[in-house]
Amino acid sequence: MSIRQLSDDVAVCGQITPNDLETIAELGFKTIVNNRPDHEMSGDFGRADIEAKAKSLGLAIHYLPMDVGQPPSQALLEEFNRILDAAEKPVLAYCRSGNRSGQIYMGASALR
Repeated sequence: MSIRQLSDDVAVCGQITPNDLETIAELGFKTIVNNRPDHEMSGDFGRADIEAKAKSLGLAIHYLPMDVGQPPSQALLEEFNRILDAAEKPVLAYCRSGNRSGQIYMGASALR
């Protein structure tokens, strides 16, 4: 898991697993934003597994998917800002590689 810090309050990374969440909590993150659509998920775990583990560790988690190859919509950027405004910080957003999450953060920041 490679975490990139984008601001004091927001970082992004590629796909996480339920087992990564303990480390994420130990690093001090309070809120997770999942930007990876369910239809991209395959393997031994899914969104429900990550959400259940996050909640068991006291982490807030939000699902805000963005498809590969599509620019973030205005509505998605506005929702990301709403999540950030209400979230306990710091926030970790993730997708397959972290790139979409970074695009969402940059686009949402430009709206502020």
